Amino acid sequence: MKILMVTMAMDIGGAETHILELSRKLVKRGLDVTVASNGGAYEKELENSGIRHVKIPCHSKHPVHMRKAYKLLRELILKEKYDVVHAHARIPAFLCEKLHRKIGFRFVTTAHWVFNPGFPYNILTKWGERSLAVSDDIKSYLVDNYGIDPDNVRVTINGIDLEKFSKDTDWSDIKSEFALGDARTRIVYVSRMDTDRSYAAHKLIEITPRLYGEYPDLEVVIVGGGNDFDCVKAEADSVNGKLGSRVIVLTGSRTDINKFAASADLFVGVSRAALEGMACEKPSIIAGNEGYIGIFDEDKLGVSIDTNFCCRGCEETTAEKLLCDVKAVLGATEAERARLGAYARETVFRHYSMDTMSDDAIKLYISVIKRSLVNEVHISELDGIDNYLRYNPVSQKKKRADVMISGYYGFGNMGDDSILETMIGKLRKYAPDIKITALTRHPKENEKEFGVRCISRTNLLSIIREMRRSSVLISGGGSLFQDSTSSKSLKYYAGIVNLARRMGMKTYIYANGVGVIYSDKNRRLTARTVSGADRVSVRDKSSFDELTSIGVEREMIALSADPAFMMEPFSREETRKIYEKYGLPTDKPFFAVSLRRFEGLQRSAYNEDELLGKVTASCAEVAKRFGAVPVFVSMQPALDYEVSAVAKKQLFEKYGTHSVLISPKNGRELLSVLSGAEGVPGARFVCSMRLHILIYACRAALPVVGLSLDPKIDAFTKSIKYSRLVPVKDLDGNILTEAMVSSAEYGDEVRDGLAEDSKHFETRAELDIDGVLALLR
Repeated sequence: MKILMVTMAMDIGGAETHILELSRKLVKRGLDVTVASNGGAYEKELENSGIRHVKIPCHSKHPVHMRKAYKLLRELILKEKYDVVHAHARIPAFLCEKLHRKIGFRFVTTAHWVFNPGFPYNILTKWGERSLAVSDDIKSYLVDNYGIDPDNVRVTINGIDLEKFSKDTDWSDIKSEFALGDARTRIVYVSRMDTDRSYAAHKLIEITPRLYGEYPDLEVVIVGGGNDFDCVKAEADSVNGKLGSRVIVLTGSRTDINKFAASADLFVGVSRAALEGMACEKPSIIAGNEGYIGIFDEDKLGVSIDTNFCCRGCEETTAEKLLCDVKAVLGATEAERARLGAYARETVFRHYSMDTMSDDAIKLYISVIKRSLVNEVHISELDGIDNYLRYNPVSQKKKRADVMISGYYGFGNMGDDSILETMIGKLRKYAPDIKITALTRHPKENEKEFGVRCISRTNLLSIIREMRRSSVLISGGGSLFQDSTSSKSLKYYAGIVNLARRMGMKTYIYANGVGVIYSDKNRRLTARTVSGADRVSVRDKSSFDELTSIGVEREMIALSADPAFMMEPFSREETRKIYEKYGLPTDKPFFAVSLRRFEGLQRSAYNEDELLGKVTASCAEVAKRFGAVPVFVSMQPALDYEVSAVAKKQLFEKYGTHSVLISPKNGRELLSVLSGAEGVPGARFVCSMRLHILIYACRAALPVVGLSLDPKIDAFTKSIKYSRLVPVKDLDGNILTEAMVSSAEYGDEVRDGLAEDSKHFETRAELDIDGVLALLR
């Protein structure tokens, strides 16, 4: 696997050291790593480790430098065809994002710090397809300020080499170089000496005269260089002059931090520097520009880890606090200082290993290569990664796409979006190199959500341009050919299919739910469109019958199943987290109810107030009989949330029954909620006006009650065991209650039968994946 690390410069600093050590470890594990930056003190270290460094001026916002960096990066990436480009700072990430959109490489970032998210800085700040964050609070910053999907962010660490950073490190050469004294009480402070990093250095210099009065053998060594170095030096020279002795020693930028840390009796610093001092088994004070934690001990472990030892959000660093803690450490017994040092090294050993840091990076790369969730990747997947690397998006960006997918995608409808998500996942499972483009409502947001190229479903020029370099159009799944809501959507989907055929693409009417089609004109249009396709599959028998009734030959129609039957729930651990997130009951049973608000003719077929009254009465009865909690599920918040909220409120006010209302993020979350896991019970049954939660229920082997006002609900409910169908029009509350009660009474014995149904539908759904691959061949 070829990785390009891109950063501003390789001068002394925590992020730069992180990149250096990570690159070294990745090379040891067999990866091919190149580092691109403006250079600096660590260039030699990279060279000594066999890591190529390419000098590119990524360090400056000056337009001349940025244009040059853009050009050089583009040439390098096109020439070397890296499998992943990994940016580590704002300017490099901005440049890489621009190039990513042009030439299509896999692009990830690491967030080492927080930036001002306001205008115009937010324009420069890009986070790639996946990200690492070096602490939980930085992950929260990415999610809260930039809207990054938390599933695309993995929390990593600053891994420390415990062999390099040890109290036994030989530091005799720096002792000679800086004439460090024998038998001195030595405080070592390490940080970049920039104005936004050097605050604690100024405070340490400020308290030195008072410390010197009590510890005449004191020696303060300040390690680091930067734009504030001259000011720090001036203060240090002034103090030394007043004391009449060289108490404070400034070293400037250094790469041998381990030697200075090993020489210390007390270490002061933040972030990676603090961890390096701790690794050398030194009592450490955590203090910096962002705040003050103080003497590191067991009571400071939580806040230190939460802020990545950077003190963000902690109380301010002051001279008095620093003086008090320095005196406390220096005045402690030798045994107490040894205990503090031993605990510090043990913390680094347990929480900040190099193996963990490199594992996190490799999981990030696997995730972006396989288009999987970054927090669900296992390191063992590295073994088979070469199969996926045969496809390099840098060389493929301008070539033909394999598949274009058209459907009702990007509208916030969980059911339809889960179809697209599942199709993409399955196609990539069997064809890792496949190139997919989807027509969606919100392309920019949907690209991040689905991990494929997305273009606007209404931008005809973009669609034509994409069709010219695409091979197969998938139209589906979902209920695309029906005019019960309107004729416009049917004509749109038929138009896309016919346009694709004229552009030379093969067309696949994929797992469609067809009908009802009322208009004769629409029936003729559908018959012509479907009959001209290369492959046709429908998700249920009623759709099969609808197509044959309008003249499509039976022989060309395959009976398939909804792609959602190929979806898998999250792991047990993730499922438990989902339960916690939504406040779902774990100590008592629950049942799921999904309501919706219809539009057009369907809306006039029933009285919503009457419907809600009868549904809530039935829910209250089931809750009372079984001690179960009703959970209202909003599948498409724009249409579902309000009516669900009204039902929830009515259920409590009229019957005193508590319930939960959730809007799951995606189909996998909902499937996981219904399925349950070890320690969380899962649902007893599902009652729904929407199709896909019924499909998820079948996938989870749960009985269902379909509320019938849509032909697709009727068709699916009739196709599975242990299901009940209750008409919404003229709804009979007693029949609904009886159906829900009988569903709740089913025991574990029904699960085997429902699991058989689910497996049968899954097998049929996977035949469509084979069909797409056959068309591509």
